[in-house]
Amino acid sequence: MSVGGIWRSNAVILVLLVFVNLMLMSLPELIWIVVGILMLLGAMFLSYRQGGAIGHEACSVLKTVERAQDPASPTHGQLDSKTMKQAYNVSTGIKSIFASALVPYVINCVYIIVMLLQTSSEGLLFGSRLAAWIVSLPFWPLICHWHEAFDVLSADIVIMLMASPFLLPVCTFLGYLQGPKLWQKTEVAMAQGKRRAKAKSRVVKKKQVRTQKPEI
Repeated sequence: MSVGGIWRSNAVILVLLVFVNLMLMSLPELIWIVVGILMLLGAMFLSYRQGGAIGHEACSVLKTVERAQDPASPTHGQLDSKTMKQAYNVSTGIKSIFASALVPYVINCVYIIVMLLQTSSEGLLFGSRLAAWIVSLPFWPLICHWHEAFDVLSADIVIMLMASPFLLPVCTFLGYLQGPKLWQKTEVAMAQGKRRAKAKSRVVKKKQVRTQKPEI
């Protein structure tokens, strides 16, 4: 999967978290905090597992690309650039972190800048605050107990705004790094399966009893 595909994967998880937390907000604060943190941990684990699946698939594409680069291969030179970009590459995983974090990070930076400049434009202040509140909503259960409103730039809020856009993408990247290990396990399992199948086939052949043809 390319950088764009990993970005879409992270975006879907973030949007789902936002909608779930919008529903949880109607519950008592303590329930929202507990359930919201559990949902966030679950999303981090899901991002990690999804990153592992993407890395495993990318390793499969990498093997295809390596075979296609062999001059003796019948598919030599037939792969397009789109397929080449989907091959496993650590730089692809790193790029996906910044690509996935870019939009919420920019939104949060704009809000911080507007707050620091103390702009007199109420529309700009409200719009930037609303946008920053939405993209950081899945992380609010971590600090909402100490804040009644999202209208100040305390140290913990600034840290959350700056760090939260990278949390899920980093989890996905850590899972992506496990791709080669998962691919190796798959290869070993397939090789062992083939050996067991051959051994079973030999045992079955030995057990077969030869039948004598009737004399004419």
